[in-house]
Amino acid sequence: MRLPLIWRPAPSAAVAPAVVTRPVGTIDLAATFCGIAGVAVPAFVDGDRLPVSDADVDGTPERVLTEWDSELFGVGVHLRTITRDGWVCTAYKPGTVHDGTEGELYSLADDPLQHVNRWDDPAVAAVKSDLLDDLWSSQPVARSPRLELQAPV
Repeated sequence: MRLPLIWRPAPSAAVAPAVVTRPVGTIDLAATFCGIAGVAVPAFVDGDRLPVSDADVDGTPERVLTEWDSELFGVGVHLRTITRDGWVCTAYKPGTVHDGTEGELYSLADDPLQHVNRWDDPAVAAVKSDLLDDLWSSQPVARSPRLELQAPV
């Protein structure tokens, strides 16, 4: 979760290398790849194409949401992250490793490399509560039936 998105498009993508300083989400990868391939973005794909420069960004997004769901070798890890107002807040959903009470909270102003987890810091409890309320109220509507993912891992 503490990694920048580093991507080098194929030369045939006709995308010049650039640095985008705003937060981006992996939710935008599918739409980006569809655009590069010249195919329509399927209706079930959430997200938009990634910006190719800071000039390509229409203002600063109010929030960026990121989801991580992993089921590998019988171990389930489910994370939900919100980046907003200079904070990154990740809630761990119940799974094989977590009971749903754990998480991570970082101030990007004071700790841009996200080394000091302030999840249990009473001094920022109100910030954490506000971010979690926003995170849970911003979750997309669950699809029914749920799309099953088959990955050759």
